Formats: sequence, C-alpha cells, structure tokens
Amino acid sequence: MTDELRERLARLDPMHSEVPTESVTTPSSRQLLEDIMSTPVTEQPETGPTPKKSRWLLGVAAAAALVVAVGGALALSDGGSADPTVVAGPPLELNAGANDSMAMCIVFDVEFLRPMPLAFEGTVTEVEGDTVTLTADHWFKGGDASQVVINAPQGLEALIDSFPLELGEQYLITATDGNVNYCGFSGPSTPELRSAFEEAFGS
Repeated sequence: MTDELRERLARLDPMHSEVPTESVTTPSSRQLLEDIMSTPVTEQPETGPTPKKSRWLLGVAAAAALVVAVGGALALSDGGSADPTVVAGPPLELNAGANDSMAMCIVFDVEFLRPMPLAFEGTVTEVEGDTVTLTADHWFKGGDASQVVINAPQGLEALIDSFPLELGEQYLITATDGNVNYCGFSGPSTPELRSAFEEAFGS
C-alpha cells in the first residue's frame, strides 16, 4: 500500500488516529470475520410506503365498487329515487262529443276494430261537469298514460250508439284522432266486448 493510498484511507476513516486498532491476524479478529461470513443473508420484507400504497389502492377499489353498486341501484329505481312508485306522466285527453249525431253506424266487426289506433280499458274515477276521468286499467294499443280525461259535453246522449260514463264503472274505449269511437267500438266492459278487444289487439 502506497503512502498516498494510506493518506486517502485515513481521511475517509471516521475513527480517530489515536484509537488503538487490532490486527486482522489476531484470533479474535479471525473469529469475528468467520462469524460474519457464516451468518446467512435474509431479505426483510419491505416496509414503509408500499403497504400504505396497497391499502390506498384497496380503498380506491372499494370506493369504486361502491359507486358502481349505487349507480346500478339508481338506474333500476328510475333515476335515483329509492321509492319504487312509478311517476305517472300527464293524462291523455280525448273528446267524447266529436261524432256526427246524424252519422250511420257500420256493422261492428273485429276486422274494423283491429285498425283502431288507440284502445284501452279504464274505470271512471271522477265525473266533474263536462270532464270524466278514467284510470287506465289496461292498454291494448296506442298509449301508456295512467289516466285518461274525456271531455264529454252535454248532449252526448244524442250521439249515435253513445253510452253514459258513470262513476266507478269500467269501460272499453277506442279512439281515432283524439275522438272516442261509438257504434259498438267503445262501451261498457262486458265479456263480449272484452273478448273482441283481445281478439283484435291481443291480451
């Protein structure tokens, strides 16, 4: 070892130069070296940021799963309401007095019933002046409103084959261009008329 190398090592050695040192050839130095060389090297699991990162990722994943679950529940409950009640749209309005009182009726036939654009079965729930409100119990064709309002002015009984709309009674109604059809194509809900509706529109 050169003097220059010794000088560099001395500058790097934190031990004070006056501290006594033991030669590597002594029995105690050899035993210490042997102990060091025979000690197995084991890798310690990393600690610190990694577990925290894992816990953070698990938290994010759990939060994402919760958002997806809540979003699916909201989609199935109509836009976020936990209340399963269906919010009804505006009632459908029909006119009961547009038919010509001098018109002639054609013979009733299912083939003439089938092309009717609107058909439903409903129960009269309110009669107020010239307005009759029905709850739509079943739609056969052409609508999905929960209520139907029929404007029924005085003189309806003069219409060809008309019928009174009475509170609490159930009716089978067809309509064309917003006007209730008569001549047997609408009327009280009888087994015969219901059978014709089911044949024409399906159940």
